[in-house]
Amino acid sequence: MKVQSLSIFLGLTTLTFTMSINPGFSQDNASENQPNQVTFFCQEIFDPASGKKVPATIAWVPERQGHVRFIGWKSEYFAKSGWTPQKRCQEVSKKFQNFYEAGRLNRLTTGDNKGYPVVCAVAIDEESCNSNNQLFTLKNNSNPGLVLEQLVNIAQGKSSEPLWQSSGNSKYLNVRKYLQNAPLVNIKK
Repeated sequence: MKVQSLSIFLGLTTLTFTMSINPGFSQDNASENQPNQVTFFCQEIFDPASGKKVPATIAWVPERQGHVRFIGWKSEYFAKSGWTPQKRCQEVSKKFQNFYEAGRLNRLTTGDNKGYPVVCAVAIDEESCNSNNQLFTLKNNSNPGLVLEQLVNIAQGKSSEPLWQSSGNSKYLNVRKYLQNAPLVNIKK
């Protein structure tokens, strides 16, 4: 009986020790879970303009061993319908990841969905926005082209190559070039 109790004690001690050395991963640490692939996730970052932390869609870029900020979610415009900045950040970050894993996040472009301006993920320049590739909706009075231009401006400080590609009246942001050229951000876990 004492041998069995000792065996159970040693087994539990070993299990506890192993769990403390190899803790489980949380979703917030997604960037460290998969260091060999681009990973999008929602993380709070400091916004110097407001002096507060805001949720942001962040991408871990393994080739650069760093993080790139895509979108800081501050607007409460959609909060009345249940889409708080935090919820938008979480859902849109998931969409970025899903489109990336499916090979459909080659370019970002803009369009219209039921009267609202939207930003979409497309595989090729000739593709246009639709309900199947929509990443997020903008405020009704927003200029979606300006949103893409702001993303390009973030990256232009690091690149002399133009990131825009045009097809007719549409503009496209090359996501791969953005990930390679946008400034890295330091995020606190």
